[in-house]
Amino acid sequence: MESLKPAKQFNEEACTRCGLCFSECPVMGLSVKTAREEIKKLISGEPTKHVLRKCASCFACDHICPEGCNPTELILQRWHEQYEREGLPLRAKYYSPHEELNFRTYVVARMPAEEREILRKWADHSPAEEVLYPGCNIITAPFVTQTKALEGMDIRGTLDYCCGETYYRMGLFDEVQKVARRLERYFKTLGVKRVNLLCTAGCNMFMNVLPKYGVDFDFEVRPYLPVILEKLESGELEIVKKLQGTATIQESCYGKQLGEDYMDVPRRILELIGLEVVEEKRNRDCALCCGIAGGFPPASGYHIMDVTLATLKSLWEARNTGTDYTVGYCAGCLQMLSVGRLLFPVAGPIYHVLELLSEAMGEEPRHPMGWRTRAFLAGVLRHQAPLTLSRQRYRIPEIPVVPPSAEA
Repeated sequence: MESLKPAKQFNEEACTRCGLCFSECPVMGLSVKTAREEIKKLISGEPTKHVLRKCASCFACDHICPEGCNPTELILQRWHEQYEREGLPLRAKYYSPHEELNFRTYVVARMPAEEREILRKWADHSPAEEVLYPGCNIITAPFVTQTKALEGMDIRGTLDYCCGETYYRMGLFDEVQKVARRLERYFKTLGVKRVNLLCTAGCNMFMNVLPKYGVDFDFEVRPYLPVILEKLESGELEIVKKLQGTATIQESCYGKQLGEDYMDVPRRILELIGLEVVEEKRNRDCALCCGIAGGFPPASGYHIMDVTLATLKSLWEARNTGTDYTVGYCAGCLQMLSVGRLLFPVAGPIYHVLELLSEAMGEEPRHPMGWRTRAFLAGVLRHQAPLTLSRQRYRIPEIPVVPPSAEA
């Protein structure tokens, strides 16, 4: 059977081996000479000294490349080959979305009753023509959806129906295909005609990745953050209390894939609610990942130091803007930076854009991240840290089309 490949392909013929992809990379910033050596080795399939170990698959190099060659996808292909040969370090198991115990299920199990009840309602499998798919990161922070901005939306989804974005960014294409088939069946069971997406990763996966893996999504896919902006601009959503101060944006890596217009949306929302947006030095197409992707390379396998250092780097980037708020439009960024700030309180408070919008609309401020960040950290220290030095290898378990919970 032919091996699966990335959703986009690296264009070797167009590549001039100039090295700009890695010399201007916000994560690695290699010298031009080293960058040229690295891209040549990647193309020939040789081991590299830097890229295959340090890349965060943040897609910046796809936008840096003057020839549009998609170097990120070449890296993902090499990671795929490496995983096929070697698997992952055992410590990666705690970050596998379909393990019964992982960094998300650990937090969900410790949620207050109010939030668990929200998730119970989202697990409804009854027919629905239009739903809002929250995505795994919002499932671990469901409080951000408790706002008039989402009033009337039928939210559906559970951790069983992950979109597979972490698998994709690690080059695990076989797992992405299995996730795609599970989602295809799930949405056909619901009978949906339109799926709205809050999660930026989910937007890119549903629109640009999953359809490349042999599934038929016979429904409309609509990013919902731009809809919220439209409602604000039309007056359908009313601002009753303008906020004061400045904010910087933690860019979602997938925002880069969705384009400038999409990245403008959270900035425009912040401006409408009264905040001045100050850009980080590395922003938009060349923004740093929040830190989680520091663990994506197979050789890292979510090594604690790789993730911690990548998160700290992003926090310092935000700190250097001197703003009152650091704002993400990805719940995963919210959680990653919040955990990082718990350890290294070098930046201002971290918020999701929907939290600040909710406050500006006169709703009671809600920001229950304190216990959540401590729970994320406690889970890592208890269940992943002891595996850090293990030499054992791990492979993602079989992902059935119907999850065990649905069969039950």
